[in-house]
Amino acid sequence: MKLTAKQYAEVLVNIVSRAPAAAERFSETFWQLLQENRQEKLFPAIMRRAQVLWNEKHGLIDVTATVPAELSSSEQEAISQKLSEALSKKVNLKVEIDPSLKGGIVLQIDDNRYDASISGRLQRLAREFQA
Repeated sequence: MKLTAKQYAEVLVNIVSRAPAAAERFSETFWQLLQENRQEKLFPAIMRRAQVLWNEKHGLIDVTATVPAELSSSEQEAISQKLSEALSKKVNLKVEIDPSLKGGIVLQIDDNRYDASISGRLQRLAREFQA
């Protein structure tokens, strides 16, 4: 019986949640099952869905912060803590560097983008003057 990416992801998350020590051994069996069912191409979709399910189950949220320069670990921790408080979830913070920002920060939370960068503010101001 062939499963959908969502069904595979649910199985994967449930098994890994119940027996984290067996995750490595299970991953081999899981891959073999995909191969036997000729569904290897579903792997990226399964992993994306599994990440979403895992995060929901454990009260986590992935956030990407784009900044103009490297942040210290204390700055990263402060951002993560403020976001955790605001979102009422534990934050998995990923920091990306974009020197073109000039200053500020851009946050990507799920499908939402929050632009608090100087570059973003200048672009919005320019659009207002053009209107």
